[in-house]
Amino acid sequence: MFGLFGKKKSVEQGPPPPAPGWEAIEKAFGSLYPGQRPRWWEHQGVHRMHDLKDPPENPLEAVAIYDAGAFWHYVSFGMSDLFAKESAGEWSGFGYEFTFRCSKEAGADAPLWPVDVLIGLATSAYQGQQYAPGHTIKTGPIDGRSETTLTALLVAKDPGVPVIDTPHGKVAFLLLLGVEGPVREKALAAGFDAVLAEISAGNPSLVTRP
Repeated sequence: MFGLFGKKKSVEQGPPPPAPGWEAIEKAFGSLYPGQRPRWWEHQGVHRMHDLKDPPENPLEAVAIYDAGAFWHYVSFGMSDLFAKESAGEWSGFGYEFTFRCSKEAGADAPLWPVDVLIGLATSAYQGQQYAPGHTIKTGPIDGRSETTLTALLVAKDPGVPVIDTPHGKVAFLLLLGVEGPVREKALAAGFDAVLAEISAGNPSLVTRP
């Protein structure tokens, strides 16, 4: 469900822990959408910082959803180090957070199925799957409805948010773009960059239109 909250809440009483990684992501998107207060999705289970399971039961702490005018802009919180430096090297956590841009339907609120997409990929990343710009993913119907023709994802750099420096290291933003199966096959055969350039010519914001 949607709910507004500041930073991830601790299961114990008292104020939430410092979250400099979280704040750096919010600052980056605050620059993209100045003055906007995003919608928030958070799970109702054990938060990852308290989860001893490997992989964690809930890989994402939250998802923020920004109103970009023509589309909804989703960003995950949980692939990078949000609260303390847990990873080695110059990158924070996995080195990225996932984003998704979904076209709006007239009069409708932001759909939650893109959150399911982000959670699914986050789970697979914690299980060892690697993601980077130029990757393609076969998914089946991305919104969970059999009538959609979008059955794959392209992984690209989010065109609106550059790599940021956080107190815990660098974070890139990997945009997931829903495409039809033949588009994925073309990217595999003809080259990812050529196909992405072709898509960008008519869809420069790389918005998924289910």
